[in-house]
Amino acid sequence: MADLICRWRNGTPKNVAEVVNSMPHKEMPEWQFKGIMKRSIWGDSFSKTVYQFASQLALYYISEDGIYHPRFDHDISELEAKVYMEYWMPRYYVPNPYVSSDGFNTITCPTLFLKSLYDYVCEHPDCNYSEAYYACFHESAKNNDDIIRNYINNYSKVLILGKNGRLNKTNINPQNVFGNMDRNDKKAFFEYFSIKNFDNSSSIFKGNVDIISALRTKPFLLLAGISGTGKSRKVQELAYLTCKRDGIHDIDKTSPGNYLLIPVKPNWHDSTELLGYYSSISGKYMLTDFIRFVWKASIHKDVPYFLCLDEMNLAPVEQYFAEYLSILETRKLVFNEPKKTYEIQTAEILPKKQFEGLDAYAIIEDKNANGDDDIRTQRVPLYKGDDIQIINFLKENGLHLPENLFVIGTVNMDDTTHQFSRKVIDRAFTIEMNGGDLSKMFDPEDTLTYQEEPLTLNEIKPRFVKAQEVLKIYPDDANTIKNYVPELLDRINGEGIFKDTPFRVSYRVQNELVLYYASIRPQGDLTPEKIKPYLQEAFMAILLEKILPRVEGDEKAMKCNEKGDSKILLNIKQYLNEMKPIEGEPSPTFNTLIKKLDEMNERVKNSYFTSFFS
Repeated sequence: MADLICRWRNGTPKNVAEVVNSMPHKEMPEWQFKGIMKRSIWGDSFSKTVYQFASQLALYYISEDGIYHPRFDHDISELEAKVYMEYWMPRYYVPNPYVSSDGFNTITCPTLFLKSLYDYVCEHPDCNYSEAYYACFHESAKNNDDIIRNYINNYSKVLILGKNGRLNKTNINPQNVFGNMDRNDKKAFFEYFSIKNFDNSSSIFKGNVDIISALRTKPFLLLAGISGTGKSRKVQELAYLTCKRDGIHDIDKTSPGNYLLIPVKPNWHDSTELLGYYSSISGKYMLTDFIRFVWKASIHKDVPYFLCLDEMNLAPVEQYFAEYLSILETRKLVFNEPKKTYEIQTAEILPKKQFEGLDAYAIIEDKNANGDDDIRTQRVPLYKGDDIQIINFLKENGLHLPENLFVIGTVNMDDTTHQFSRKVIDRAFTIEMNGGDLSKMFDPEDTLTYQEEPLTLNEIKPRFVKAQEVLKIYPDDANTIKNYVPELLDRINGEGIFKDTPFRVSYRVQNELVLYYASIRPQGDLTPEKIKPYLQEAFMAILLEKILPRVEGDEKAMKCNEKGDSKILLNIKQYLNEMKPIEGEPSPTFNTLIKKLDEMNERVKNSYFTSFFS
């Protein structure tokens, strides 16, 4: 009898990432690979048990010519591990080269683990897992139900295995994954889970990984680009991707309850459109959708909430959004004593004292109600529905920015819009969306759907506010960070680049570079040699998403040479090329940066003025 899936450990994202990141990321002779793994955190246990876990998850294989082939060419985060496992799950089949040869001999190869169980459950609703297992695989289920339950409930999306051992299907159709396999063909098994296929099929992850990394650093993001590129849709995708299936947030089929779109209007010149105002005529505080949404996020603190300010720069942002921009900088990591956890809190964006004496009800006198001289009073609500609760909440608490609130503004740069001030650019991350492969519009996958296993708040929220907090959690990284990060930024601020320009960067950028590093850093201990590539990746992301959006000007400001090329942009490009890896392909961030620098340089050559925004 054989195990369907290795029982060494539960295949959680943390465990998968830990195994991946302990293995080398380039091809090499088998003997060299084994030597590295023997000196790894696993020691001799890798060749006894860990290898089977890694092999069954198709994280590597050894070819017949004795060469080690890794699945990933880089360390991965827990989020990337989770998405890979969701890709792996419907494709895993038995028998395969990594299950015992004395098992699964009476079934054909490939018998898909997930689809076989799914088809059985369709014919036998609410069946017992052991019964379904035997019917599908002609073997008795082993005593690893907890491990199988983790794989099914966290990665399958189409089945639920209850604690009572009952199997039931969800309302999602399984992926159709078929192929002709040989149970002894290791290469075929490995290539069946090809990372190329993974990249192409996992559009939700691939389309949002940069956005999620930015939001894990700071919860304010600008999506810039030409009209019609799906910027507001991207925010809605994130809301669906994280929407809790609780019967509260997922009841609307057209829009998740953790999403709000507010169209910005050209006549917005103060904050009353978002923060409301007191009307002396009605005696009411005029609540807005912004207040209602922030209140809702404040009472559902375990659900990510996404506020989309559509066409954000149709009005001057620093005028109608000034309070938010300032309060955002008051964020602080605070220990919540009742919950025994840390959470990020802010100062009040609407002070509690502003609502002192405000009542949700009006007192109305009713004279001669019964034909006599008695004067009777009655309380009449000034507000409807949840607004009564909101007023009482504001009187008791004021309004803060909860840590589960993410604000994303969509931005067009044309004749109808306003330029951003440095105050706005400095406080936000900026990601460009200028279209892409138009054929992807016809992809069958609908990204505006509720997920059976949505991303949790912990997977996307920032963990830190200050760089010192990162150093405290990762003390072994501290020396490398304190030495290398200033070196990276001093070079940018130095001679030939930003020296004697208004583009120089300071403490906020350095702080958020370290926070970005923490958002992409894998779990586990890292050597200084492994820390530096992550710091470089964080530096390139900060350069692309925070520093370059501040860079604009004419030939003089951009220090153009006699050919019209900007010395600033050329020197940044030269600096980046020094970071280009000797082996392997540069990261997508590197390639995007080089393309953006070339684009900005061509613009200043042709138009005598350049900026980040197309």
